[in-house]
Amino acid sequence: MELYATSAFMTHSPCDCAPGRAPRAAAAASLAEALEQVKADPRIDLLVTDYHLSGGETGIQVISALRAALERPLNTVLMTGNTSSAIKELPRDAVLRVASKPVNADELLGMLSALLDS
Repeated sequence: MELYATSAFMTHSPCDCAPGRAPRAAAAASLAEALEQVKADPRIDLLVTDYHLSGGETGIQVISALRAALERPLNTVLMTGNTSSAIKELPRDAVLRVASKPVNADELLGMLSALLDS
């Protein structure tokens, strides 16, 4: 359910993006599906992923795989309710934001806008 709720939120939320630059949203249920979408359309500007995914996959694996497939940095918001040292020790970069759950909609929109404007 979160997958489609996030996709709907991205599609219907206001964005302070450049004219004609509104983001398109697509949902993927797995790392393999996300890779298929990126291979079909590599114009992805932004990734929003949860840390814990189904099938034992993690958002970190998705981030790494998509960045490798695109051969470039990818603006990313990693959402998590995990407060363990694993999250605190994640390597940070200029285009990765970590959002702690519950995520406030305005906070998320601010992160998305900042990444899209960078």
